[in-house]
Amino acid sequence: MASVTPERQPITYCLEFGEDWYRIRLDEHAEADVNAFLDVLFDGIPADAAEQGRTLFNGQFAAQITAARSRRGIELLVPAPKPHAAALPGAAVLVAEVVIPAATVPDPIEVIAHVARNNAGARTGLIAGSVAVRIDHSFAGPDIEDGTDVSPSPQRVEYVVAVPNDVRWLSIDLSVQAVAGFTTHQAITEFDQAVGRLTWSASE
Repeated sequence: MASVTPERQPITYCLEFGEDWYRIRLDEHAEADVNAFLDVLFDGIPADAAEQGRTLFNGQFAAQITAARSRRGIELLVPAPKPHAAALPGAAVLVAEVVIPAATVPDPIEVIAHVARNNAGARTGLIAGSVAVRIDHSFAGPDIEDGTDVSPSPQRVEYVVAVPNDVRWLSIDLSVQAVAGFTTHQAITEFDQAVGRLTWSASE
């Protein structure tokens, strides 16, 4: 998992999702973060089974991290691991920087208006004092509740927020698939609330 050298100073922000989420930094700390995640997940599992599981998860994380870095990812948030390899909800949040290629720096309000015009259901507003747009990229389909047999539908919701005193934007992108006990509605509601608490200060 090679590190990525940023072209500019890092975007400083604070985005808190709570103890149910685990942060994987996409810089040189990524491998250590993944190993710490797997240590918890496979705690109490026999060594042979744990080794096979760790190999599988390492491969999955490596693919996710490579894809995230290709999108200028800063960090990846996934459901916090539970001991004994307990099943985890299918969810991830990618926080990434967005650079809009242009000969001159575009007006943020014009950018937001353009994005909203080209995305049905997009909503614009202010987050942490900056112009922002919420885009629902979701596939149409029902959610599921506990105990039902309805097939879950993947959902994707993204916020794009102008970074203060910078030409860059911050993308906060949730992908989630419902499982028993964890609905997409629940995840999206919590995601919206967390993004609403965004502040422009150093991320821990």
